[in-house]
Amino acid sequence: FYLVLAKKPQDMAIVPPASAASGMKIAWVNADTLDARYEWLKEQKKAIEQRAENAEKSLRSKEESLMRDMAAFEQKAQSGNVARADLEKEYATLGKRQQNLQEESQKLGKQLSEEQKKAFNELYANVEIQLKTLSSQIGYDYIFSYSRGGQILLANDSLEITNQVLDLLNAKKQE
Repeated sequence: FYLVLAKKPQDMAIVPPASAASGMKIAWVNADTLDARYEWLKEQKKAIEQRAENAEKSLRSKEESLMRDMAAFEQKAQSGNVARADLEKEYATLGKRQQNLQEESQKLGKQLSEEQKKAFNELYANVEIQLKTLSSQIGYDYIFSYSRGGQILLANDSLEITNQVLDLLNAKKQE
C-alpha cells in the first residue's frame, strides 16, 4: 500500500461542516462573566456565604465553650475534691456535647451544600429559560457555554451573546 498526497499540506483548506453551510446558527455565553455579573446569582452567593459565616461563628462559639468546660473538668479531676461518680457523669455529659457539636457541624455543612445545589439548579433553570427566549427571538440552534480552561478551547468573539443574556437575566430579576 502506498499513500500519495496530491496536495501539499499548506494547499489544503479547511472545509466548514455541512451544518454551517445549511445556515445553522451558533452562539456562546461566557460563563465566567455570567458568574460575575448576574445580579441574582451574586445575591444568592452572598446569602449563602453569610449563612456559612454565621454557622461557623456559632459552631466556633460552642466549641470554645466546650473547650473551657473540658479544661474546668480536668482541673476538677486533678484536684481530687470531686467524687468519682460526679466526674464520670460530667465526663459523659461533655462527651455527649462534643458528639452533638460534631453532628451539628455535619448537618450545617450538608444544609449549606444543599442550598448551593438549589441555587445552582435555579441559576441553570433561569439561564435556560432566557436562552430559549433569546434563541427563539434570534433563531439560534445551539448556545454554548465558554469558560477559560473549559471544554471549548476557542470561541469566535462575533458569536458571543453574553451581554444580551445578562440583560435578559438581570431584567427578569428586577420584575
